[in-house]
Amino acid sequence: MDTYQTEEEQVERIKKWWADNSRSLIAGVVLGLIGLFGWQSWQGQQQNHALEASDAYQQLAQSMESSTFEAAIVLAEEIDKTYSDTPYAALAGLQKAKAQLETGDRKAAVESLEKVADLDGNKALQHIARIRAFRIRLADGDANGVVSDLESVISGENGINPGQFIGQYEALKGDAYRQLGNVEKARSGYMAALRNATLDSQLIQLKLDDLGPPTIVDGTETCLLYTSPSPRDRG
Repeated sequence: MDTYQTEEEQVERIKKWWADNSRSLIAGVVLGLIGLFGWQSWQGQQQNHALEASDAYQQLAQSMESSTFEAAIVLAEEIDKTYSDTPYAALAGLQKAKAQLETGDRKAAVESLEKVADLDGNKALQHIARIRAFRIRLADGDANGVVSDLESVISGENGINPGQFIGQYEALKGDAYRQLGNVEKARSGYMAALRNATLDSQLIQLKLDDLGPPTIVDGTETCLLYTSPSPRDRG
């Protein structure tokens, strides 16, 4: 006969096992429920956080549309402070830079764009911010600094992979060298941009054509020094 054959013995066995293990079982169930509800609570908080960030960004977009740029800057700074862990922080940074340009603070706009370029997250937004910063710097006469930084980006020596934006970086390099008067390197930049262009290829071709044909001396192309802007640039 088995040790626990009768119903009474089986019941007593169950009672004893329950007495010995009930506390640990209850604790395990409680911890499991806490974990489950804690996870659900955390997910709910994250969703609410993202919705709040979205609402804040919509307010920022409305401020930009209504040209209340000072208010837009304040909203962008609040988004950066409160929702830096969401994609809206980078988007707000781009809008903030645009608002700063509208208010004439070009230096602050560059700083805002460079901050977005250094954020972790969407690589495309990082490249867009970096390219916009380069354009502002170039327009403000910092061609030497832009060339240096562009060379680092294009070569990848600073850890940045230009990826599908390589054509835009090369076109900017052409613009920078053109501003510095080095037509040969400007031509090289535009040609590289055309080889990698994903957009603006017609504009890049126009810029290349504006440089004119390379000068040939003894069968060798020589560097042309660009001394004045073309009529298109003056216009």
